[in-house]
Amino acid sequence: MKGKKNSGLTFLSSAILICVSIIGSSAAQPSDEQNAFNNDSAEENGFPYPRGTVPPYGMMGWETGTQFLTDNATLVHLGWSTYITPEQFANNVNRGKELGISRYLVATGGPQMESESFWEEVRDTGVTDSDFYGVYFPDEEDDPSTLISMYTGMKNYFPNAVAGDYLGDMQTGPDDEEFIPGLDVCYFTTYTKFHPERPHAWVYGNLIANAPDWKNAGKTVYVTTEAFGQAIEVNDLDPDLSTSQKVADRHESQIVMGILGGAQGVFSYAYKYAEDTPSYTGWVNFKPKYEQVWPWIMNDNRTLLETDITGGRTNITSDPGGTIDAVTAYLFTDAEGRELVASSSMLDFTEANDTANNATITGVPDGTYDVLWENRTVSVTEGIIKDTWEPYEYHFYQLRTNDTDTG
Repeated sequence: MKGKKNSGLTFLSSAILICVSIIGSSAAQPSDEQNAFNNDSAEENGFPYPRGTVPPYGMMGWETGTQFLTDNATLVHLGWSTYITPEQFANNVNRGKELGISRYLVATGGPQMESESFWEEVRDTGVTDSDFYGVYFPDEEDDPSTLISMYTGMKNYFPNAVAGDYLGDMQTGPDDEEFIPGLDVCYFTTYTKFHPERPHAWVYGNLIANAPDWKNAGKTVYVTTEAFGQAIEVNDLDPDLSTSQKVADRHESQIVMGILGGAQGVFSYAYKYAEDTPSYTGWVNFKPKYEQVWPWIMNDNRTLLETDITGGRTNITSDPGGTIDAVTAYLFTDAEGRELVASSSMLDFTEANDTANNATITGVPDGTYDVLWENRTVSVTEGIIKDTWEPYEYHFYQLRTNDTDTG
């Protein structure tokens, strides 16, 4: 990941990906999840997704051990490697089978993967692309031709396997479009305090600046969340990470920024390994909310709404996204025509100086809206919502289908 070459290699080397299922009870036991695997092939919609397609959504994280089984993970890759042999590749696939994981991502690394002989040897061990879902290519690869060679070789022997990778901020080196032929899915970073010069809203700016290239090419984009400050410690630069609640708030805010920016899934890391960072496991608490708004995320029909900031900081410079309103809102429409207004503060506690924003959102269809997870409603007339956003706070307004002036 971005920055691991400087300070996070030891940290990241201890981690492992957990991918949490979008559908299914978070309280289910591992045996229940494993039983569900047997029925995955019958699913035509929803999660898990059909074989041979890029996952349009999902949740991933990184952790050691087998906790992913108790977290109901369906996509996992074990370990972190800068070099892997065909035998190790096959061993990893077999390890995933032993653990009952049918949706398995193999962590990979090394220039040998550019040779078709590597993939031929993997096949010759007896592995088929029915045995694993796909691969996580060498992390943060900076040469498009390397990824393209690996991708081409893999597809010749495992045409249904899905290739994904994290490519950093895409603001230095080759243009992001040069990597597109080498991947099925790209993970866009939310590193913010890891690089203190970047504002919190940088995650949103990164998506709106780069993701359209990938989506227009038929690829899938994820948001990759981070919630630990400088990766190894909480310091004076990160007063907004002084409690576990603030760590959780940042994580959820980054997911919401990803939703606003058009991400089709969430690729999230475990946050509890950063030294002195208050413990927070991440995805589990936000998962039910993500499931509820997934029909709108999946449909990917969203329109930026105008916001007028009447109190607090008005905007933030979020290169590569340019100047962004301190409160940003989108109107989402799902496949059934239902409407949802998703909004968020784009500021963390430091950037906002702990000051709330008052704002007006315009262009909203009239009617009565349930404010999800807040036990309140708002009535919209003349297309206006007025509300308050604390730092990190988000509001999702769902229009009642039986109470609208617009039908």
